Amino acid sequence: MLKLWDPTNFRRTLGGVCLILAPIFFAIAEITYPASDGNGAAQLDVAARNHDVMLADIYFGIASAILFIPAVFVLLHVTRARGVVLGHIAAILTMVGLCLAHLALGGLQFMLWAMAAPGVDRQAMASFIDKTQQNPAGLPLVLGHELFAFGVILFGIAIWRSGFGYRWAGPAIAIGVVIDIVGGTVGVPDPWISIVSDTIFVTGLAAVGLKVLLTSDAEWTASPATIRSAKPAVAPAF
Repeated sequence: MLKLWDPTNFRRTLGGVCLILAPIFFAIAEITYPASDGNGAAQLDVAARNHDVMLADIYFGIASAILFIPAVFVLLHVTRARGVVLGHIAAILTMVGLCLAHLALGGLQFMLWAMAAPGVDRQAMASFIDKTQQNPAGLPLVLGHELFAFGVILFGIAIWRSGFGYRWAGPAIAIGVVIDIVGGTVGVPDPWISIVSDTIFVTGLAAVGLKVLLTSDAEWTASPATIRSAKPAVAPAF
């Protein structure tokens, strides 16, 4: 029975729910977002044709980034006995990626959505987009995607090393992201890459979230030394 008035229970429950909802919202936004790799005029045309869908996806992306924040802290707690170093490196990369590629980029997506509204000077906005895309100042936003991806991969490995929950969940998290990276490199159509990779990625994180929800408060608050003595090591503790 949930006792949300108890701090320990509340943190565990909130973390488990965020681990389930954050990747789902992320997948919805990534799969359905009306992206365009063309010039400014092409991007505005796509945004204008999918104005309502684009706005909904922007909100899904921002909601996902917000929910990923408590999820990261829960994953650090899960890896407190084994996979500690990898877990902390993963947390740093994931948080930086969230800020750059999800929250900051969400603001730029809002701008693009507004530029595509009726009555706006489309030609002037297209020129602005073309010039902005060539500005190297925006490079950190692009790198944010890679930082987030590598952070999640390291979290998958750290969860596997921790021995927490279902043994396949950690590898599934990492493999889902790797498929996305490799698929984009070899030229597989983006929608198919996103569907396959996000399905695996979401399933892995949701499985960890479910296990967090099913964990007792006593096990959740156990010290790292107690966890290490109770479970045999499957890999080095770092």
